[in-house]
Amino acid sequence: MRSLESLLMTEASMIDANFLTGSNGLIAIDKLGNQVLFLDPDSYETVLTLEGFATRVHELLIAPDRSIAYVPIYGDGIHGKNPHPGHLIALFDLKARRHMGDFSTYPHVAPHGLRWGPQGQLYCVCENSGVVLEMHTGTGSIEHIIEVGSNKAHRIEVLPNGSKLYTENEEDPFASVIDLAARKRIGTIPAPGGLAGIGLSPDGKTIILVDAQKPQIMVVDTATDQVVSVIGLEGHEKSAQVARYSPDGRYLVVTSIDAPLATIFDAGLKTQRLLHLGQGPMNMAFHADGRTVLIANQNEGTLAVCDLERAEVLRTVRAGVGVETLSFF
Repeated sequence: MRSLESLLMTEASMIDANFLTGSNGLIAIDKLGNQVLFLDPDSYETVLTLEGFATRVHELLIAPDRSIAYVPIYGDGIHGKNPHPGHLIALFDLKARRHMGDFSTYPHVAPHGLRWGPQGQLYCVCENSGVVLEMHTGTGSIEHIIEVGSNKAHRIEVLPNGSKLYTENEEDPFASVIDLAARKRIGTIPAPGGLAGIGLSPDGKTIILVDAQKPQIMVVDTATDQVVSVIGLEGHEKSAQVARYSPDGRYLVVTSIDAPLATIFDAGLKTQRLLHLGQGPMNMAFHADGRTVLIANQNEGTLAVCDLERAEVLRTVRAGVGVETLSFF
């Protein structure tokens, strides 16, 4: 297996890697169907379905050179209730469209959120074990283990300069702040209602924490790791979950799995526009055109094709049983 370190990745390329888009293809992780889908990047029609994985596929990270997709095998449960956790990260050759092997996180279990560090480090949070792993991208070996102070850490974000990593700890009333040079937790960010999601602005200046109890987001200044504002989600009656910035930083999109809604914020978080979606909207993929986003309606097996500038659902296409996340490459 070719090492990603041989690509001599610069810090700028790693910033792009955590906010990746592209026009070569489209991959979707069908969590409910426990399968991986390849879709046509123009028509969004499914062209290949891969099956036969351990239970079950969650989340997704694309290699900076768009050659490999990394997909954690989380287990058969959900956050906070995952009695049979997995311990694998499945690797997919994006050119050949095939499953090429697996990394093991064992003895650390329930791998979920993945992110790149600026020097090509692969970070993976293992929820049930309460750790973030720093893994070698060529061999899959575990290089370092970082305690996060919670066995409910579900997703992570890494600052572009590689100084800090953040975990959102779903049922715990705080997010964790990790010093990546020291490889230890250096602080927490209070979240009295618990957390359901986390997002990072491409410039690394802002972390978004999604409240698990109320329809609101908390805005965190990464210079101080303090909450600087709390913004209610207009038109939402239930809490939201996924928060993602577009690669160019022009938009923040927040989806609510418990309501068929998403909110589109402008870059300054001053304006909100509402999208009415299908059942169980989750994660999304931003098109290279800078204005189209595909949002996975997990609970009905569809993708909503949306125009960010017009805040409009253009059409809906079928995709698997229940896609949680997807990415262009």
